[in-house]
Amino acid sequence: MNEDHPIIESTSDCFISVRFNDEINPETNNKVHTLFTLLNKDSHLGIIGLTPSYNSILIQYNPSELSYESLVDLVEKNLSKIESRLTKQTVIEIPVLYGDKYGEDLDFVASHNNLTTDEVVEIHSTPTYLVYMIGFTPGFPYLGGMDESISTPRLSTPRTIIPAGSVGIADKQTGIYPTESPGGWRLIGKTPLMLFNHEKKPPSLIMPGNLIKFVPIQSIEEYENILHLVKTNKFEPNKSMKNED
Repeated sequence: MNEDHPIIESTSDCFISVRFNDEINPETNNKVHTLFTLLNKDSHLGIIGLTPSYNSILIQYNPSELSYESLVDLVEKNLSKIESRLTKQTVIEIPVLYGDKYGEDLDFVASHNNLTTDEVVEIHSTPTYLVYMIGFTPGFPYLGGMDESISTPRLSTPRTIIPAGSVGIADKQTGIYPTESPGGWRLIGKTPLMLFNHEKKPPSLIMPGNLIKFVPIQSIEEYENILHLVKTNKFEPNKSMKNED
């Protein structure tokens, strides 16, 4: 077998793993989510669930309805389609009000990295971030692509409550808290968008494989205006398509 070919292996009686390689990068993750999309479209009796991660997919199945051999054949069939069907990625703009009570750790992130707060905001809002996976809490996006010049350690003692929409930094990663929860990430801003709503399908605004672009909000008034529109279901974030080669 080609050493670049994904490794398919049984992890238990009702799970198999499809691992592309040991690297974490956008190219590998795009292949993960392309296979995820193909398998979802090629729905098959016996497949219970698909869980994509950084560089692999975990497939849960019912062996009484679908044999291991048949499942492997199904995976191989879809793997052969990947190169010609790499997923077109959705770029979602996330408005963020940085600093003050909305991002109480922004000053610390700046001083820790010998930067001004304006420089931190510019550095944080410049890249387009890849959503490698969703986890920790429902809808929490793990983002890749943060500039290491604003890397900052987690809090030594996590906060018991972090408001929904808070944007944080933990070491070399950045993310958004979709719901109120405890957490130890350094908070630098807040989005008025509702990232997770169990009444919607899908409930999460952000999906694995999406691309995220943070857009600084310039005033509290602008933040409150967007928040009002969100609460009245009159606001949709800007979205565009990007094809990652």
